[in-house]
Amino acid sequence: MEHAPSWYAASLPPELDRLRPRLEGDTVCDVCVIGGGFAGVSTAYHLAKAGQRVVLLDANRIGWGASGRNGGQIHPGFRRDFSWFASKMGDGVARQVASASKAALEHLDGLIAAHAPGCDRTHGLITACRTANDLREEISAGEEATAQFGATALTVLDEAETEAALGAKGHAGAVRDPDGGHLHPLRFVLRLADAAEAVGAQLYDGSKVEAVVPDVSHVSVRSSHGSVRASHVVLCGNGYMRGLYGDMDARVLPITNFIVATEPIGAGDAGGLLPTGEAASDTRFIVRYWRPTPDGRLLFGGGEKFSTAFPQDIAAFVRPHLLAIYPQLADVRIDHAWGGTLAVTQNRLPLVRRLDPRVTVAAGFSGQGVVNAPFAGKIIADALTHDPNLLDLFANFPCPAFPGGTALRAPILFLAMSWFALMDRIG
Repeated sequence: MEHAPSWYAASLPPELDRLRPRLEGDTVCDVCVIGGGFAGVSTAYHLAKAGQRVVLLDANRIGWGASGRNGGQIHPGFRRDFSWFASKMGDGVARQVASASKAALEHLDGLIAAHAPGCDRTHGLITACRTANDLREEISAGEEATAQFGATALTVLDEAETEAALGAKGHAGAVRDPDGGHLHPLRFVLRLADAAEAVGAQLYDGSKVEAVVPDVSHVSVRSSHGSVRASHVVLCGNGYMRGLYGDMDARVLPITNFIVATEPIGAGDAGGLLPTGEAASDTRFIVRYWRPTPDGRLLFGGGEKFSTAFPQDIAAFVRPHLLAIYPQLADVRIDHAWGGTLAVTQNRLPLVRRLDPRVTVAAGFSGQGVVNAPFAGKIIADALTHDPNLLDLFANFPCPAFPGGTALRAPILFLAMSWFALMDRIG
């Protein structure tokens, strides 16, 4: 059960690269958490800190999935802006969502300060706009978020300033979010796992869950080599839980995304690409995202597949996306190339709610899990111990089932996304 062949795994401190034992035999606890990523580990940490007996099971190892493989981009908010929430759910709810968004970022930074100061948290996120219309939309949404919902003001960059900030031509302009940024996600989740164990949570690797059976008085969780009897179960396996719980399957679709890291090229340094060390993404529907690493590499994500299959040559799959932004890197060596499975919902809002009186889910973060998944863990822990208010708010997010059921949803989404990909190509 090795981690993905990522730059994150290659740069992991030896003390964090340890395999935890698997669950053997039967045990009893208050809450069983399934999935050892951001949401699961955060849930375990906050519950154990509140005095609950917590068992966390991961089929592979802590941080093995999307939480240890993603682009590390700290992107405040959700895939829908606050005005969307206002139009669909009312101004009051939109203001609650804005407040929760701010709290989620503060929560992440608090966890980093307390438990993971070495995870390379960097400030600044640039959204590079391909067209003038994209730029106008980003400026308008940012101004409304600031004026109506108290969000941090964005800085607008013109075409020349954007080229200087990115080291890349071809963008009409950009907006910069000072609250955003990037981090080393694998270090973060493993440090948080250590913190969860320090307050009493029991974390197990190599413990694939085969069945979750809720009953009137408890939930039975059967794993590959043991079982857990719990008062409550929290499903946090995101894109790796297919077939485990029907209602979740209907609303959460696994997809794959791919990332490369170049050889050291001075990225993040003065005179190099992204000279201020910020993260960047573009305004394509199928987004590209990139950032420097502390050792001067460019870490670049691009390309999605609407299945769990990986291309034979991930570097070759991602390289055209990289060269579309940085054609000057045609001869640069790719040292690391990897992919991972994340999960999306139909409207790209997270699925955080009770599925059953004794079963709660946190999944479908749709590419914005670095901020929102750890916060979902706190929301669930609070709801199970003393305060259900934020869970009630998130539970009301509209997350409809995908059309076509579990058999046809992926082909239908593939056709829709192929159309958006064509629109990306022709602008």
